[in-house]
Amino acid sequence: MIDHKDFMHGAALVAIADSEMFTALNRASVKYGHYVVNHDRHLFIKYNDGKGPGDYFFTFSGEDKERITSEAASLVFAVLVCGNEVVTGITREELSQLITLTISAASTVKVSAQQGRQLRISGPNGQLPLISRRSFPTRILDSGHGS
Repeated sequence: MIDHKDFMHGAALVAIADSEMFTALNRASVKYGHYVVNHDRHLFIKYNDGKGPGDYFFTFSGEDKERITSEAASLVFAVLVCGNEVVTGITREELSQLITLTISAASTVKVSAQQGRQLRISGPNGQLPLISRRSFPTRILDSGHGS
């Protein structure tokens, strides 16, 4: 039987593999959802099953935060799969603007995916500038900064 989380992660991975900027995909660790793309970009995929459009919540546990912050690579992303609505990716630096990565308490990030509108991504520490719904996977594959 195919596990549901494989379908959810597959939504992000297929979008990446279909990009002209894609060259390689590897599992990065024993942690499910941790991948290396193009040999230099570490992705931590999270998903929310919600039915869109609407708000999607993603909880980052203390263990999630430790894995994200301890990754030595400079290009680290949280990839957020919002049900069957949209996939987006944010840099580790952007994630750190939303939640405190240095504390072990769980923290939640919210993606507001209202129909026909850009994505609003927020957390207890603030909100990012609006992100285009069509920015994934280009946002993580283009340039050295992930912007």
